[in-house]
Amino acid sequence: MVLFRLMLPCLLSFFIVEASVSETTSNWDRFNDIPRAREVNAASMESRRLMTPVGTRSVRWDLDAGLAFVRIDGEWTVVDLQTCEIREDASDLDVPRATKKSDGEDGRRRRWSGPARGRQATRVVSPNETWTAVHEDNNVLLIDETDVTRAITTEGTDRMRFGTASWVYGEELDQSSAMWFSPDEKSLAFYAFDVSEVPDYFLLSGLTELRTTIMDEAYPKPGDANPIAGLRVYDIDSGKTITAQVGEESDQYLYRVAFSPDSRFLTSLRMNRLQNQLELLVIDPTSGASRTLISESQPTWVAHDPEMRWLEDGRRFIWSSERSGFKTYELWDIEDGLLAVLGPADFPSSSIVEVREDPELPGGGRLIFSGNGGAHPLNVHLHAVDFDGGGHMRLTSDGLTHSNFSVAPDLSATVALGQAWDAPPALMVYCAGVTDPLVLAETDTSRLVDSGRRPSELFEFVTEDGSETCFGRIHYPRDFDTSKAWPILVDVYGGPESSAITNRFSVSDAMTEFGFVMVQIDNRGTEGRGKAFEGATYLKLGLTDLDDQAHGVKTLLERHDWLDPERVGITGHSYGGYMSALAVLRHPDTFTVAVAGAPVTDWRNYDTIYTERYMRTPAENAGNYDAGSCVKLARNLEGEFLLLHGMVDDNVHPSNAWQLASALQSLDIPFEMQFFPDSAHGIYSPAFRSAKWSFLVDHLVGSEQGAP
Repeated sequence: MVLFRLMLPCLLSFFIVEASVSETTSNWDRFNDIPRAREVNAASMESRRLMTPVGTRSVRWDLDAGLAFVRIDGEWTVVDLQTCEIREDASDLDVPRATKKSDGEDGRRRRWSGPARGRQATRVVSPNETWTAVHEDNNVLLIDETDVTRAITTEGTDRMRFGTASWVYGEELDQSSAMWFSPDEKSLAFYAFDVSEVPDYFLLSGLTELRTTIMDEAYPKPGDANPIAGLRVYDIDSGKTITAQVGEESDQYLYRVAFSPDSRFLTSLRMNRLQNQLELLVIDPTSGASRTLISESQPTWVAHDPEMRWLEDGRRFIWSSERSGFKTYELWDIEDGLLAVLGPADFPSSSIVEVREDPELPGGGRLIFSGNGGAHPLNVHLHAVDFDGGGHMRLTSDGLTHSNFSVAPDLSATVALGQAWDAPPALMVYCAGVTDPLVLAETDTSRLVDSGRRPSELFEFVTEDGSETCFGRIHYPRDFDTSKAWPILVDVYGGPESSAITNRFSVSDAMTEFGFVMVQIDNRGTEGRGKAFEGATYLKLGLTDLDDQAHGVKTLLERHDWLDPERVGITGHSYGGYMSALAVLRHPDTFTVAVAGAPVTDWRNYDTIYTERYMRTPAENAGNYDAGSCVKLARNLEGEFLLLHGMVDDNVHPSNAWQLASALQSLDIPFEMQFFPDSAHGIYSPAFRSAKWSFLVDHLVGSEQGAP
């Protein structure tokens, strides 16, 4: 006790000094205390009102009179479709009644409340609400309108599950359902899911509570045993259950299960483990017998999420395929097979806009869809093709990218929103036989001009090997001046089957007000450019894609002497976090600062379906698993690095961050990290934003913009 009394003044002095040092040398500030945060916040609020949107809520057609009626801001404008000019003497014309399609008034989106990310719904209601299927305690129950319950299965366990799938099916195959009623309500199909051989991954939740709780998940990692999916079909009248014949190979993926509109068939996608072959199975729900209707193979990976749209006869459907090297639509009959390829199949299609069934048209109908097919790879156009595969037409012209389509029943005119990075959105009418579109309304950009803010700019560059052209965007701060040297911040995602760059008009990102130029790049591997462009990263994640990001930055540095090559940062989350962490390890000569949120640090840590789709297994591709591993390359870190991760992340597990942290610590290489005890893959703590932007401003902008 005496000794403690003698030491007390010294201890108090020590704690006071330590507290003072900690307060003045904190490595991050609250967001609003970061230099120029006020300008950033003002720009964020301002961005929402810098431009007055232009558009239309209604388009109606009077083809007998050759007129289009377009309502803009509550007023009707009448267009003569022969001359493609506005009819000034149209005040006495009657506006046609709205039709079910093409009038633009039935496009409200319904909000869908489904299961949590990666999970399947536990309750499914039949089409007429006669029955409710319930997944409970790994079994399937059926409840009727009077709340009488039947047990459809009773043998379910935590390793053999009925009426549910697993996290990896939900996350990577978008499988949010595991029980399906037939439209006639006579059958219920459901998953039989065997996860007995799948290794578990354990997380601790309640890290801020008095006691922690173990969270376990059957989570297969590359090369691990996968869940085995089966299908059962229960006949509600007879009470009998049959097993669908889905093939002798158990190491495969079964998903996108659905009944045909007439309830005669059950369909399912089947994909092999390598994910280079996709099949559409057609199953007899009474016997379980199956046959393969569609089969597609690719040298890299096959698109796992084709579009499928049934026609009114319940036999034919529209299907998207990449067998030509580009996403293309096809017309199929569930019994007769392929009927027609819908379009020239030499450009990437985007999505179905409208399906018109009409026995007077060739093949009995017409598909209207969006896609590229013009001079610029990023411009989206509207296309139409008959169901017999002929009569293809592009309904919009080059120079702009298009959206918000309304099409005349006879294709004589199209109303669309057209824009480009240097052309604000304009509402226009394309008329058949008339070269130039009629501009009905333009976006008011006067407030944008008055504000001093700049639109972001589109740029392009050729990859280092000369094989492809990549596109990117540059965002500028309000006070941009070419007489100064500006740091660069690359905002990245860059993962397969993603895309960030369009040829649309947009205001520069508000975060540039911190004092840097922001850059975004769509590297090879991103979607919308065709299979060859997308497949360039096959077996090489973190290599080809990151090389394109680095080469894009180097190209900009060569073009613009107002960019500072000594201050180049990069930041992103998830795959973008991976690219950010790897950038300062593989390209330390280019990237000097990185903030990585929830990164995969070694592909051995992620799930089978995603990782093996692009990388195969570590046994097959060990060299490139190592070449793209942040953990293996940790010794290369030279720049400033901040690592951010949620401690209950069930998607990209925290062990990714721990492995990289451990590797850097064992090498005695300085870096910074911040972990969030209650956060999963999305980190919503205010400290996440503060730490990230403090770090970037401190190391990229520094004292030149008034930072401490």
